[in-house]
Amino acid sequence: MNVRIQISLSAITTLLVALTTQASAYDHFLSSNGQLEAYTTANYADGSGMKLFVHKTDGHGSVVLLFSNERWIAKWSPDSRFLAVIDHPDGHVADVYVFGVVPGRQLRLVLYYHTPNTFIYDVKWNVAGWHSNQRSIVLSKEIRDQEKRTIIRTQMVARFGTKKLASNQPILR
Repeated sequence: MNVRIQISLSAITTLLVALTTQASAYDHFLSSNGQLEAYTTANYADGSGMKLFVHKTDGHGSVVLLFSNERWIAKWSPDSRFLAVIDHPDGHVADVYVFGVVPGRQLRLVLYYHTPNTFIYDVKWNVAGWHSNQRSIVLSKEIRDQEKRTIIRTQMVARFGTKKLASNQPILR
């Protein structure tokens, strides 16, 4: 009898945590095919910071915690096969990470690309477009020089191929 009660309480607790996490979501980023959603919630008990989750919208499968930090913006590729995550640890830095969605019953994301030299002060990367059929993303880069009071803006096309990066663990800071 006690074992059944513990299992039931555990199941109820898990369900409540999942509902609370989704109910308090800040931003929702629905894939173009409507089958996947990325959303953010508070990272800390005081409501600060952000966690970025991804899940299938059909209610089957797990919810994946992709990142945990200060601020995130997610942008899906037009074909919903890739998710670009823009990491804003503060107002002076922004880096882009590109994940591929692995087909299957369980949701799995693989990190294929991140902008070069991450966490460089006064360098901000952003997503300007996609060429997902060519496995590439168009990125804009903004470099601020505080002393000269100048801003240099450039664009580049980054190919991300099919090889996952050495570290495929979520970035939890």
